[in-house]
Amino acid sequence: MALGFTKPRYSPIAIDFGTDTLKVLQLSLGDAPQLIAGACAVIPESARTDASSRRAFLAGTLRDLLKSQPFKGKRAICSIPAFQTLIQHIELTKAEHEDFDAQIGLHLIQRFNVDPSRMVVRNHRVGKIVRDGTTRHQVVCIAARRDAVMKYIELATLCKLEVVGMHSEPMAIVRAHPLLSGQDTGPGVTCYIDIGAGMTKLIVPHDRELAFAKTIHAAGDHLTRELAQMRGINFDQARCLRAQPLVAEAAVGTPDHSSPIGSGTTDTATDDNEISVTVESLIDELKLSIRYYHSIFPDRPIQQLVFLGGESQDVKMCQVIARSVRIAARLGDPFAGVDTLDHRGRSGGIELYKPMPGWAVPLGLCFSEANL
Repeated sequence: MALGFTKPRYSPIAIDFGTDTLKVLQLSLGDAPQLIAGACAVIPESARTDASSRRAFLAGTLRDLLKSQPFKGKRAICSIPAFQTLIQHIELTKAEHEDFDAQIGLHLIQRFNVDPSRMVVRNHRVGKIVRDGTTRHQVVCIAARRDAVMKYIELATLCKLEVVGMHSEPMAIVRAHPLLSGQDTGPGVTCYIDIGAGMTKLIVPHDRELAFAKTIHAAGDHLTRELAQMRGINFDQARCLRAQPLVAEAAVGTPDHSSPIGSGTTDTATDDNEISVTVESLIDELKLSIRYYHSIFPDRPIQQLVFLGGESQDVKMCQVIARSVRIAARLGDPFAGVDTLDHRGRSGGIELYKPMPGWAVPLGLCFSEANL
């Protein structure tokens, strides 16, 4: 009798087109996911403000990253950047015979003056709520311009990849939730706060389904520009200064725990965060969003915050946020549930000796379905 061996099942190559960083990741899927390859590159300021420069940088850099690490195959699954994604909670008073999609399309026209026929729209029904005696259906609408989606597909095609899926960042995090939640120390609903460079995302999954999502226009680049203005330096200098002291550990703190995390900071941007207008705005929006979530799901309260995104490595800022919203919190580590033994040290820019909260989106993409 011949011995049979199970052929490794590789995920598609996950590509996260972020505001600050281009990330590429591939896993071997199974009961214990294994890291196959990963690489990343920081997007320069010149490519952040000009669309053609950004496209040229992404195309050339993606090609280089794919060559630099042992990625397998040509199938790819990509994220739609948060700054090009519209996320909106909508309350509909829908009768059974009415069409959800038509009502949401009308809402997009009236509220945002966008033509839904030119958008890729995904609607997620998340529950019902009674307001003023009327039952309202809660829907999370996630939409992106169709031409923007096609440009990313064309970009990947130029790198000789076959794009089999495109997903929003919130949905990628929902797909990563089983691995991320495996680190939880207690029961209850987890709220992910993904602080990126361009904006902050608030994502609450219920099991494997999206229950709540919100984008907040207060994030890392706003902090960097504030610091640049305060210190009289340029954007890149301020970005480097903010990145220097970011040594993250596995816990962020709770409303009753205020001791510093990681190594101490001195003359850095984190000393300015507590009085930052951006951080104050972020805290205000988070409080409003959490309050709105609890109005929809009063029987499923948020009991834990998990900070994700590259900017969340500023643990002092995360402590300020956690104490302000008075919910226990910790720093997410997307690679905690991934076998990385063959990739010790640095692997294409992934510093596996410490938490890497900015890799939650590409991790989730590896587990996302092909939808193209």
